Amino acid sequence: MKSLINTKQLRKKYNPDNILKDIENCFFDNQKKLMTSIGYKESPIHIYNLDLQISFFKTQQPKNDITKEIVFLLKDTIYFMMLTKKQRTRVTQRMRSFYTELIKNQLYRVQIFLEDREIGTLIHKANSNPRHKGMQQVFNILDIVKISLENEYNRRMKSNRIGYLTGLQVSMGGFFTFLNSIKMNQRHQISLVQKLFDDFNVDWEERDRENIKLSLQKPALNYYKSTKEEINQISTLLFSNDIDISTMSNIVDHAVLLKKRSSRF
Repeated sequence: MKSLINTKQLRKKYNPDNILKDIENCFFDNQKKLMTSIGYKESPIHIYNLDLQISFFKTQQPKNDITKEIVFLLKDTIYFMMLTKKQRTRVTQRMRSFYTELIKNQLYRVQIFLEDREIGTLIHKANSNPRHKGMQQVFNILDIVKISLENEYNRRMKSNRIGYLTGLQVSMGGFFTFLNSIKMNQRHQISLVQKLFDDFNVDWEERDRENIKLSLQKPALNYYKSTKEEINQISTLLFSNDIDISTMSNIVDHAVLLKKRSSRF
């Protein structure tokens, strides 16, 4: 049997935690600049900074400050904006390779376990005693975990080719979705991105309005929508009458968390 690399060794190989730490530090260091870039005096964002509720009893109603919410949605994006084209490509390749190899490795381990149904017990045809109920529960759970891992691994195998815009496209899905939710028109959305890229000197020459729409906005929205749909389908995909509701719910929660984390890059 070949020696399987464990998760600790995978982390040492790809060092994903350093990238995640760099993202946190980058956001902390540039949060104020990001606020200024999004919420400058003439920013179109102020047009959409509307009251949450209309009150007939108050003459002054505090406005909903959506600038902070938008800034938070750009947490990963600001990190990618600060990198060169080559660096962005390498980071995405590294993180995707880590998650893909991790999922493949876990799936292989689960499959090996499931291949031997006598683990934890020993079957003799002459033995009329019932099977080990505790181990049967373990097998039932791992059968569902296997489905979750297979689904995620197959999706990753169909992922689009990585380019220098991939990190920006993936990370800006929530941002563009939010702008659509507050009914921001296309012209204002593109202007907001142009200002943002100019302020942070993003390494990308193709900054005209049509390129932003086709190269960033459209792919970002498609990726975000696809990921949301896949997350919503997990509870339907993972189901078993042999597992109690509480345990099944916990398995689904973990599958959703895996999906969210691995879909971040």
